[in-house]
Formats: sequence, C-alpha cells, structure tokens
Amino acid sequence: MKSNKIISGLTLLLIGIILLANTLNILEWSVWLNIIKLWPLLLVSWGISLILRGKSLSFLGPLIIFLGIILGVAASYTGIGLEREMMREVKTLSREIVIEVEKAPETGVALETEITPGIGTAPETEISSETETSLETKEYHEIERASIGLNLDVGKLTMGESTPLLYECISQYRYKEFEPFEEYSTTDEEANVLIHHSPVKGNFRNPENKWELKLNNQIIYNLSINTGAFNTDCNLSAFKVENLYIESGASNINLVVPKYNSKIIIDSGVSNIDIAIPKNVGATVSIDSGIAIKDLDDFIKRDSMYISNNYDSSEFKVDIEIDCGVSNINIHYTDIP
Repeated sequence: MKSNKIISGLTLLLIGIILLANTLNILEWSVWLNIIKLWPLLLVSWGISLILRGKSLSFLGPLIIFLGIILGVAASYTGIGLEREMMREVKTLSREIVIEVEKAPETGVALETEITPGIGTAPETEISSETETSLETKEYHEIERASIGLNLDVGKLTMGESTPLLYECISQYRYKEFEPFEEYSTTDEEANVLIHHSPVKGNFRNPENKWELKLNNQIIYNLSINTGAFNTDCNLSAFKVENLYIESGASNINLVVPKYNSKIIIDSGVSNIDIAIPKNVGATVSIDSGIAIKDLDDFIKRDSMYISNNYDSSEFKVDIEIDCGVSNINIHYTDIP
C-alpha cells in the first residue's frame, strides 16, 4: 500500500511538472496528444491492480501509468509522434537570374538607283520599289534587383544558404492546403516575386511546415515576410538586403542583419526577438513595445532611439524599427566574418 501511495504521488508530481513546462514553453502542449494516445494503459493498470489487490506487487498498476506518462513526454521531447507517420510533400520554386526580352521588329527602307547609259538616248534612271525587312531579335538581361514577398501562415522559415539562381524556395508541408504558389513579373532588370499558399480554413494539428529561402549574393533584395505563428531563423550577413519587413503574430525571430546599408522593420505580437549585428555595421534601433524585456548592451540611448557605439565609424548602416507586444528583445554584436 505504501508503494502505491508513493507512485501515485510521483504521478501527480510528474503531471504538475509537465504543466509547468508547458506554461514556460519548455514543452509544447502537443505532449498531451502523445500521453492521451496511451489511454489503454489505464485499463491495463486497473486490471493489474484488481488481480494483485492486497499483494506485494499491487504497485505495478500505478507504476505502469507513471511509466506511460514518461514515455509520452519522452516521445514528444525527441520529436516522435505516437501516430501513423504522415507523408510530407516537398515543392521547390525558383527562377533564373537571366531573363529573355523580346525586341520590337526593326523596319528598314532600301532605295536603290541604277543608271544605265544608252546609245543615242538620254540616260535612264531605274528606281527600285521600297523593300521592307523585319528583324525579330531577342535580348537577354541579367536581373540586378528583386522584391520577394512571402505570405505564409504557420511554420518555420530559414534563410542563409546561397544560390546561383535569382531565388530558390524549398517547401515541406504535411497538408495540401499549404502548397506554395508563385506570382512572378519583371520590369527591365528588376523582378517581383510573391510566394503564398491558398487561404487556410480550419485547424490543422501540427502542420510542421518548413520553408527555406535561398538568395543570390549578387542581387539587391527587398524582402517582405507576412506570417501568422512563425519561427524565423535568418542569416542575411552574406546578402545585399536593402529592405526587410517582417509582420507576424506569435513568433520567434532569430536574425543576423546584412553587411549592407539596409532598413529592417519588425511588426509582431507576442514574440522573442534576437538580432545579431556584424561588427562592421552601425545600427540605430527604435522600439515601440508593450511589456518587453530589452537587452541592448552595445547601444547608447538618445531620447527614444538606441544608437550603436560604432555607428559613426562603421562601414555599413542599418536602421531597425520594432513594434511589438509582450516580447523579449535582445540586440547584440557578433563576430561573423
């Protein structure tokens, strides 16, 4: 009996620890999906308790429940779902850096005069009729600038890998509703790209969408990211990003700013924002927030603006504007080469 009470107490203690870990974002709430899937263990435990009632091994019933909860937690923490594995779709969108441009047909008028002297007659002049020639030619332009917009709902976005193409977006998704599509247009040597999926209706359990956007380090970019609940892990230090706009709901944003003159705007709700700045980049930061923990050790505050200590002597400049709700904001310098 004493063993039963100890194990029952440990089970209640374990449930309390799990709930505490949920509220502190150490464990996702989806851990309970794995635990609930083990509900038949309740029947096993009950049966064992009835069989061994009053015997020294009666503690085995509660012990099975205790171990089942640990199994469910361990499976969630390691990313294992106690369910039939779902197929994941992979789709890649990309564009070449060189575009083909049709030239208008060229029209030419040829006037040919031939003088033939004759015997006993005046010279005769022969004028040929007008001849029209059309030349259809093609030109190839290399794109120098691009505006890329991402309108996505939920998942994780990573940037940091380069590509010889104009861009390359690799998408992984479990549900067809999150299949990405591209809208593309060009004007002269500038491209406009919008990547989005269809409007999502209904609730999708653990969609686990993953998006990877690869950029070309020779192109000048304007990036716009519009998301819902999202994790972003973006290292832009090797790219020429002139403007970056991030609008999101609940989000976790990890960003390394470009070594380039740029402007960054972040508009988010409840979020954790970590921004790393290369040492040859000077920065100004303005923050409009609700309840926020701010860590800007390498900055001097002047009025409502934070200015980096190296701003005047830096090779590049970045202006950062943050508008957020309840957030944790950490902006610091890094030794990225």
